[in-house]
Amino acid sequence: MAEDTSGRLLIASPYLSDGNFMRSVVFIIRHDAEGAFGLAINRPTDRRFREIVELSSTGGAPREDDFIFRGGPVEGPLIAIHTLAGVGEPCGKNEMGGGANAGSDSLYPPGTKVTIHDHPADPFGSMSIDFGNPPAWITGDDDHLRILLKRPDAKVRYIAWYSGWGPGQLDEELRVGGWLIGKADTDILFGDPDTIWETAVKRCGHDILHSLAPGVHFGDPNRN
Repeated sequence: MAEDTSGRLLIASPYLSDGNFMRSVVFIIRHDAEGAFGLAINRPTDRRFREIVELSSTGGAPREDDFIFRGGPVEGPLIAIHTLAGVGEPCGKNEMGGGANAGSDSLYPPGTKVTIHDHPADPFGSMSIDFGNPPAWITGDDDHLRILLKRPDAKVRYIAWYSGWGPGQLDEELRVGGWLIGKADTDILFGDPDTIWETAVKRCGHDILHSLAPGVHFGDPNRN
């Protein structure tokens, strides 16, 4: 297998002509010898999560950014990626090399901590757990999805359908230059879908320049 892209962004190359992925940015949840699974993060629909669930009359107003995104060409369940630590499963690869679906020993490497404030499942306050500082969390649990709807302090993206690749398929697409690989920063994961692709491409180019000339300042990639 080529490079493991778990927990990173696939940024469609300007030369990628596949209509399913043109100018797409895909967050890769899992990438291993069995294939890859990811979610496009810049294809919003006009549907809202609040339209498909019964809302409680208590607990505050629902968040305004609850539009459902189309995560790819493959039909699948409604899920959410978000920043509310401890709700669902951590995404991506950690320092020990494990992916999101790896065993518990690799999901929670020592030495990195996330402080969880106002955890929905913990009535006694905040707590601190070693979670490996993942770029995002993922859940498809109905109760979790409803909790996220009432948590404007968390960054959330509701996503239906997904992007999938069979064994070796994504590796070949990477080999022929169909995708750029970028870091899954939260400002891109949950950013303005109209500008995510341009921002990710510029940032990726900026990182390449830095790798070629370490220590040289090339300016802010978000400008111009």
